[in-house]
Amino acid sequence: MHLRTITLTLFCLLLSPHLSPLAQAQTLPTPVAAPAPPEAPATDENGEKLPPDGSATLSIWNREIATFRANLGNINPAHRRDLALKRLQNLPKFALYKPLTISYSTINGHQAASFMSGDTTLFVITEQDLDPTSQESVEAAVKKITTSLEELRHARLQQSSTDVILRGGGIALAATLLFVLTLWLLHRLSRSISRLFARHTGSLESLKRGNLDLRPILILISRRFVDLLFWLTAISAAYLWLTYIFAQFPYTSPWSAILGQRIAGLGSQLFSSGLAALPGLLMVLLLFFITRGIARFADYILKSFELSRNKDAIIAQDTARATRRIAKVAIWIAGVIIAYPYIPGSDSHAFKGIGVLIGLMVSLGSTGLVNQVMSGFVALYSDGLHTGEYVRIGDIEGSIKEIGLLSTKILTPMNEYITVPNAVIITKETINYSRMSGEHSSQLSIEMTIGYDTPWRDVHQMMLDAVNHTSGIRKEPAPYVLQTALSDFYTEYSLRFVPTKIEQKRQTLSQLYQNILDTFQQAQVQIMSPHFNSQPANPILPPSSPKPGTTPS
Repeated sequence: MHLRTITLTLFCLLLSPHLSPLAQAQTLPTPVAAPAPPEAPATDENGEKLPPDGSATLSIWNREIATFRANLGNINPAHRRDLALKRLQNLPKFALYKPLTISYSTINGHQAASFMSGDTTLFVITEQDLDPTSQESVEAAVKKITTSLEELRHARLQQSSTDVILRGGGIALAATLLFVLTLWLLHRLSRSISRLFARHTGSLESLKRGNLDLRPILILISRRFVDLLFWLTAISAAYLWLTYIFAQFPYTSPWSAILGQRIAGLGSQLFSSGLAALPGLLMVLLLFFITRGIARFADYILKSFELSRNKDAIIAQDTARATRRIAKVAIWIAGVIIAYPYIPGSDSHAFKGIGVLIGLMVSLGSTGLVNQVMSGFVALYSDGLHTGEYVRIGDIEGSIKEIGLLSTKILTPMNEYITVPNAVIITKETINYSRMSGEHSSQLSIEMTIGYDTPWRDVHQMMLDAVNHTSGIRKEPAPYVLQTALSDFYTEYSLRFVPTKIEQKRQTLSQLYQNILDTFQQAQVQIMSPHFNSQPANPILPPSSPKPGTTPS
């Protein structure tokens, strides 16, 4: 029932633009109206507007017969049309069986032709009634009008025939049943296709990645696409059904011709537009394959640098990865710009307006984005950071996991995955612990203050002994100790060393601190840093800690 209601509503909407001019033709024909000039428009005796040239068209039974453009004596074209229409409508039925007769004469020096049915003159066409732009002769106009009148005569005869009406009604009923059956089959077919696609799509596990499942979206899109195809096919079938139904009755056959001309004109226009757009589409297709080939070639070249382990390569891995993405985007943008003039409809005002709107939206919404991208260029191409290096950016310290155009990902020793905007990186000082190697490797230091009562050589040795008992410290370059200041109450010492793995910096420092405490405790040297004012009465030493596996005394 729902489908039937929708179908009937669709028919009414479809038929309304076509039948509006046709329904008017069932009553007395009216002259073709045109936009009114600034002056008062001309009107006929009924007050209806006339065309600017004052012509009046004779129409009956949805058929145009003739057009009057000149006055005949004191009778204007509109009055001539009304008189001819009245005579044609008042013809007795037996007159339809008599052939038309035509007599030629001269009126006011102009050739004229009178159309007669028996002894009754239906109307007269003069040389002045012809279209001045067509250069048509009176004989050609008479031949055309005669054909139209003969068609009208046969149509009225057939319309009064019971056999014609019954045959047309039977064919219309059969066509209607076939149309309803077609709609039902299309409805069942569309539902079957939707269910089949849904089952097939639901079994594709490759469309699910983690929490992202594309299957429901594809199923919804497929259903909407199938529904669209169903309604397009149903509308086309309804159009053909109406055209065929109208053709079965003489009275409505002109409507069928109008509908057929409309669909033929639409098809011809679509075909012509397709042929006109074909060269542009072929050029767009050619540019697409050329652009894709160039993008793949650039991707292959830059990917070789990205996968290379050679540190002396022309392009570093991180730079090659970002450059590969930038190059692909730039190549496709260039391809779109080149192909834009060949896209059908690209020169239309609507297409240009949409392009301007999109450009304005992008320009207004990408101010911060452009800043981040330009900062990403600086971070990438300044060669200050590489993936896997251990760095300190402001207060953030850790290993770099990814360098992108917008941000850099850092994994801290606390297993914190931090995203740092590239605009922040170029505004803060960055310490790269992994960049230097060999003698120039980055060093760590420990600062201590010891009283003047302990010889500095002993302090040096104890600090170096603690280093020797600490794993994770390189032997080359060798660790060393410096006196950095002679303060009022103590000497300041700085232990410098290079860790084996900078990523384990915290673990190495923790173990070194433990060994320093043990070494100074065994030597009975008190550590008063950093607040050393005077020697206490008794040395302040940490208690000796038992070795693992022993019981404290």
